[in-house]
Amino acid sequence: MRWIVCAALVCSHAFALGAQEAEHKTAPKKEPPPGAVQSISVKGNHLYSSQDIIKESGLKIGQRVSGPVIEQARQKLEATELFTSVADEYRYSATLPPGYNITFQVSENEQVFPMRFERLGVSSDAVRQYLRDHVDLYSDRIPGTQGVLQRYTSAIEAFARQSNPALRVKATISNDDPQQLAIVFASDIPAPTISQVVVTGNEAVDTGTILRAVNQVAIGVPLSDTRLKQILDGTIKPLYAAKGYAAVTFPNVEVEPAKTNVGVIVKVQIKDGPVFKFGSIRFHGSGMDQEEIRSAIPFKPGQPFNGDQVDNFRLDLMNRMKRRGYLDGSVHTQSDADDSKRLVNVTYDVVPGAMYNFQKLDIQGLDPSTEPVIAKLWGEKPGKPFNPEYPDFFLKRVQEQGIFDNLADTRSDYTADPSTHDVTVHLYFKGGKSAQDKARQKQEEEERRKSDGTWSPYPPFRISSQ
Repeated sequence: MRWIVCAALVCSHAFALGAQEAEHKTAPKKEPPPGAVQSISVKGNHLYSSQDIIKESGLKIGQRVSGPVIEQARQKLEATELFTSVADEYRYSATLPPGYNITFQVSENEQVFPMRFERLGVSSDAVRQYLRDHVDLYSDRIPGTQGVLQRYTSAIEAFARQSNPALRVKATISNDDPQQLAIVFASDIPAPTISQVVVTGNEAVDTGTILRAVNQVAIGVPLSDTRLKQILDGTIKPLYAAKGYAAVTFPNVEVEPAKTNVGVIVKVQIKDGPVFKFGSIRFHGSGMDQEEIRSAIPFKPGQPFNGDQVDNFRLDLMNRMKRRGYLDGSVHTQSDADDSKRLVNVTYDVVPGAMYNFQKLDIQGLDPSTEPVIAKLWGEKPGKPFNPEYPDFFLKRVQEQGIFDNLADTRSDYTADPSTHDVTVHLYFKGGKSAQDKARQKQEEEERRKSDGTWSPYPPFRISSQ
């Protein structure tokens, strides 16, 4: 793609040529004459500097160029796969030789990912420094295109092979961290699995409790730095947070091959840190009255911090929103530890979403003469906010009142339309022996068994044949 702006004489020729093309007449396009580069500029770039882009194009000030040479430079930039499009615009003077002022208009590939380096035998910092020195247009965040991955993989492999000549590197887009996809450069040998976790240094939480929590999610999992951090943060930190230890850290983590299998043993050193108290408690969002929220909160500033209480109240807030019709509502918490004051400031971010309204009742399993009885007892009115707990409460009330003689199982569910935010409730009735009949029958059988002379509270006595 190219725009050409030239001197007045040549411009008039170009205008005439354009008019001829508009009339569908064919004529050979005149190539701009060879000349020297006077200036080069770049527009549209944010991730990469203009200087680096110009260097990658291969053009230099004073270089003798022509239309085909400038096109080759444009194609070279496009081939980096760092840009979704590259266009060139140039002006040239009528001097002899003509002087060229060239501008590259680029659209950068904005779908970029952070990089991680694992099992390479060299530090991540050393790899990044090598890439800065050896990869043109280096960035800490790169597109996941084949050409870009190949350039970075080749450079990383060349660096890592200085200490391990047999190493081969592969690049994958990893979702180990669900919050952030990343491109992981690692050895092509499959990652070892965790076969055992050993912890030391813990005082506030006993070792058995920690290992039971960790082993449920760690054993058999392929080892990676990100995955191991998630395991430790997700299993050990909540145990400490429930006791007020909001600053627990893992100052040293070592990995060694297991002696009895092909897995690895992860040795984790734990530092409990000090006990914290609740600091400020804030709320953001809408859908609920803040005074109501504050009156229901089970902890206050100054009390010992408890991570379980923080999360339990988050769940309570979500249930309160759903009972008001906010079926898509969500609540997120952020706990910020102030080490100097040993306080944890908690923020609840309340996102109610759309309100859903009850619209229709669908009754199944009853004859036409009985359905109106249930419909009349149903207390929810169409157009009112839907409470997802009400259908089961209603069915329980129907069973307790004994309206039906032979009512056995009942259940409910609902269908929520995300486009209209209307809710249809389904009630399912099944005939047979009622719960009262089943309980009465069980009691009668128990009394009969006790009265026939064979019942005993002790197990039968048996003599061993040995």
